[in-house]
Amino acid sequence: MRESAGRRLFFAMLMALGAGVLVYFYNPVDHVRADLRADTGGVKISLEIAARAVEKVCERVQASPPL
Repeated sequence: MRESAGRRLFFAMLMALGAGVLVYFYNPVDHVRADLRADTGGVKISLEIAARAVEKVCERVQASPPL
């Protein structure tokens, strides 16, 4: 089945227009950047909490009487 060049051009323009509308109303790059910033912030907070927990454990071990 061979389609005419006009029909292929029409569908190509329709797909390009749809992609343009999608990017105009929902820019996926901005959403990915925002997700990465949020994930990076979450990792930073998690590392800070883990560092505090390790410091507290080290203080307890140093303060405990020897066996």
